[in-house]
Amino acid sequence: MKWVNKGEELKAYQLQQPESGKFYVFGAGDIGRGLYVTLSHFQMFAGFIDNNVQKQNNGFCGQPVYSYQWFLENGNGGTIVVAANEANEAEISRQLQENNCKYYLSGIFLHKILPLLLFQKKDLLFMNLAQICVTERCTLSCAKCAHGCWAVSRNAEDMKLEEVYVSADTLFSKIDYIHEFVLIGGEPLLYRYLKEAVEYIGEKYRDKIGTFSITTNGTITPDRALLNCCKKHRVFFRISNYVKAIPALQGQYDKLDKILSEADVGYYLGKAEEVWWDYGFSDTLQEESAEQLIQKFDQCMTPCRETRNGKLYYCVMARTVSDNLGYHIGEDDFLDLESLTEGDLGRRILLEYNLGYSEKGYLEMCAKCRGKDCRNYPVTAAEQLR
Repeated sequence: MKWVNKGEELKAYQLQQPESGKFYVFGAGDIGRGLYVTLSHFQMFAGFIDNNVQKQNNGFCGQPVYSYQWFLENGNGGTIVVAANEANEAEISRQLQENNCKYYLSGIFLHKILPLLLFQKKDLLFMNLAQICVTERCTLSCAKCAHGCWAVSRNAEDMKLEEVYVSADTLFSKIDYIHEFVLIGGEPLLYRYLKEAVEYIGEKYRDKIGTFSITTNGTITPDRALLNCCKKHRVFFRISNYVKAIPALQGQYDKLDKILSEADVGYYLGKAEEVWWDYGFSDTLQEESAEQLIQKFDQCMTPCRETRNGKLYYCVMARTVSDNLGYHIGEDDFLDLESLTEGDLGRRILLEYNLGYSEKGYLEMCAKCRGKDCRNYPVTAAEQLR
């Protein structure tokens, strides 16, 4: 969206929250866990709902899990956030629509609804997802890496530790709470100062983070010092599962399962990934008008913000691909956090930027990206170039 009245764009949007001020989370799994942490922080969690009888019997995150029928009879018309993967979202949505239930899908809720609601009702700046890319280097060489890390030398220079500190300090000086804050790469376990980065952010900002995580391809085993630090600051490992393309990784995943479990460090190893989406990112710029690029950008709704040396990048992939492939496109496509206007105006500008407003209404790298249409271009996940 293109700024027309910067800092005043959202004044007309007034959201209605549930009468109780709380939301039910439909889905007692990984997505639901994250929503529970965030909503509980703001005293906005009403309860879990799940169709799985075993989960209803056992509970989840120390909370009871209600059946959908219970909600219909006892939920008093409460509002639901659907916390499920795409395969289950459609079925749950169908259930809710049959009974005219009020609900949001988790992506829309975290990306648009909750940021607006918390700003309007509590004067708080909330962000769904923010990342620090500590290194562009990687242990793998994936042909369709969405960050272009296959082009980065293993001898390339990483972020300096002081840069990591500044990146975190600047963002958290402006944002009140982040649903998930991630240290990523490349492969972040290649970063020699990863423990120090975790310790610094954990000590200073853990109470402003719902889920503090590290995204890894699982090829490197974390050492004891890092594991102890991660346990202390409740850092969660998200392990990409590339065993379909690289069968030899299964033994490493088994090893990580054992080590992380014994260290009492939370982690999630997803199902083996078979398909990625090809975003394009070719050498050729697509011939699109500014209006077409704005439309593509608005439909994309990527949640992946990056904080880097006092700058906030709307799309981490746009920044990393441009840098790693040497495109030098969109180098001014960021919000300078350090020069933001003080007070309410600056906070409204930051909220608008996080929700997709900018001077042009799109990113220069959008002309090299397929955006939402990338789903029409499936490719083999983690196919190796070497």
